[in-house]
Amino acid sequence: MQMNFIANQSTPALAGQTIDVLDPSDGQVFDQIPRSQAADIDQAVQAARAAFNGPWGKLSAMERGRLLMKLSQKVSEHAAELAALEQRDCGKPTKQAAADSIALARYFEFYAGACDKLHGETLPYQNGYSVLTWREPHGVTGHV
Repeated sequence: MQMNFIANQSTPALAGQTIDVLDPSDGQVFDQIPRSQAADIDQAVQAARAAFNGPWGKLSAMERGRLLMKLSQKVSEHAAELAALEQRDCGKPTKQAAADSIALARYFEFYAGACDKLHGETLPYQNGYSVLTWREPHGVTGHV
């Protein structure tokens, strides 16, 4: 059974419920995932906030980029395995599942390179004035 990954630990859903994962090719259950609820999201957001205020937030943009690059490399190393999981979970053709695994690695690679390159912009405005933008992280968010 798969678990939620919160605060660097595998944890079941707080309510203890699961959802069957069906293989679309034959309709058979091949795994279970946690049936997470608002309390699980809250727990994950709190853990992410603690990491943001702690070790992760203290890393420089360059260090974060290096970690994301390592993640990209790990995804690449396990691309075939990830493609097989995607294929079984979603019923995708082999070629598309493989392309999705490669794309995932490329996303992490792209953002690894972008970590220390986020800058603001100078926008056109009235004569004698400059308008600047500065990009700042939103912090922790939870999405369903």
